[in-house]
Amino acid sequence: MSTDKRPELPTELWLHIAEMLEPQERHKLIGLNRLFFEIAMNERYRNLSLVSPDGANFVETMERLLIPDVAKRVRTLTIWPEEVYRAIYPERDEPPSFKRVPIPKKPDTIWRRVKRRVSKKDTSPKPEYTVIQLPDLPRPPARRRMLKQALKGLTNLEELYIKRRGRLNHAWQPMPPPEQMIMFLPTCMQEYIWPVVRKSVRKLTLDVDNLFFDDIIPGQDMFPRNVRHFVLRLWSSARENFKVSDEVVPFVRQLSEKNRNLEKLSLEGDCQVIWSSLGTIPNLRDLELHIPAQLIVQGPSQDTDLHQLLSKNADTIQHLSIIPVNTPRRWISSDSFDPSAEPQWSQVGATSQATLPNLKSLKFKFPWRGQESETLEWRAALDYYVHLGKSATSLTIQDSLSATGLEMLRPDVVEIIVKICPNLVKLNIVYGTLCPDDELVAWTLNPALIEAVSAKFIQQVKDRGCHPCPSLKDISLMTYAFGKGLKYHLPLMKAYAGVLPSIVFFAGIRNPNEDTLAHLEPKMAFLAAGSGRNSAWS
Repeated sequence: MSTDKRPELPTELWLHIAEMLEPQERHKLIGLNRLFFEIAMNERYRNLSLVSPDGANFVETMERLLIPDVAKRVRTLTIWPEEVYRAIYPERDEPPSFKRVPIPKKPDTIWRRVKRRVSKKDTSPKPEYTVIQLPDLPRPPARRRMLKQALKGLTNLEELYIKRRGRLNHAWQPMPPPEQMIMFLPTCMQEYIWPVVRKSVRKLTLDVDNLFFDDIIPGQDMFPRNVRHFVLRLWSSARENFKVSDEVVPFVRQLSEKNRNLEKLSLEGDCQVIWSSLGTIPNLRDLELHIPAQLIVQGPSQDTDLHQLLSKNADTIQHLSIIPVNTPRRWISSDSFDPSAEPQWSQVGATSQATLPNLKSLKFKFPWRGQESETLEWRAALDYYVHLGKSATSLTIQDSLSATGLEMLRPDVVEIIVKICPNLVKLNIVYGTLCPDDELVAWTLNPALIEAVSAKFIQQVKDRGCHPCPSLKDISLMTYAFGKGLKYHLPLMKAYAGVLPSIVFFAGIRNPNEDTLAHLEPKMAFLAAGSGRNSAWS
């Protein structure tokens, strides 16, 4: 596209900012707020989501991406190839598109200006609109060319998220996609996406059904070279006789070999079938595993795939996250287990040496299989973590239990935590988290309950005559508030600080107040300046 014919940048942000300023200050907008405009524009177009089958939305997004000043600001791309295919090749004829356009206002007369000054009521006329029919959308071949040309401009892309799941019929059986869609997926990946992102992408997420894995991965000449964080969510539409694609393990190995900067690996879904085959991953610093809860509850031994994966990468792993998940399907792994067996506390083998000698931080979430056995289960989980590493100074616990989890920091539980991290300095606990596999468990901490638990805790500490965790300096306790997200619970932190005198920091801050902690809480808002925002930008 030539420079003289290039469309102008969107003006929604300028108009939105101008509306918030006084009339006498609007003339300073261009000179004084140029830097803010650049920041706002970067934030507005940072995340691009191609997840809608709507053809009009797709064409509008592609036209916007053809503007170089817009394309260069995109840092994160989320793409669902199946929905992109439906946007390019609609299943039925698309109806004509219409748009409401405001009618220009007539200039005010002198009498109307005087009346507006003396009257307290708003006498300005209401805006009027007219409806116009938009031009017909481009045909599928033209849309496909627009996609290829638009994606070429994403030269600064840092994160790529690809999702391709299988569809199930009413009998929960896989539904084969149309033949043309099957041909579109590898073409879209090999010709449109991988040539653009192979040099710039830093985080790669593949959320795919096992059936489509071979069509998504890049060829040898298009392999990404600078991936630092790889997330693999591998799923199977079949409930039984699941066989992983032969390309999964070679792809992960090749990704780690060609990307010497690959430091973080996240494995979710049915990835447990490849644990024992991954081997040693050079430079792996951070490992995140979403695993069946039964594995942790029953205490894995040294013969399990999990223990083998950790042992083969023990020298490099510094940060470990183990998140048990509940799955209704049969657990797929080379390990054998009895789902009805009672939790065992000492199946790890109790080796004299720690599994991960260089572990610095550990994060885990309690498994959940029912109210009756929840206490026994999380105690079994803690007992397993004792054998992972003794050098970790940071521990994060995500609790998906009920309100009884408030008593989690009883002295006997703290002693187990100390066994896990004898040199523990920072403890983070999140109550009532929102997890993909669990229903939301959100509850309000009763002040009277806090006082009762604290009093019981203090008395138990006095009876034992010892301080349970002398190295603990920093504690962070958060609860999930519906509609607000995670919030720090300062009264609860102060209650435990009164019991553990070594605690001097709350969430890394000495003597914070509610307002100070509020600035550290994750925000659930995003910049939405202007109206008529395209749903692809979020």
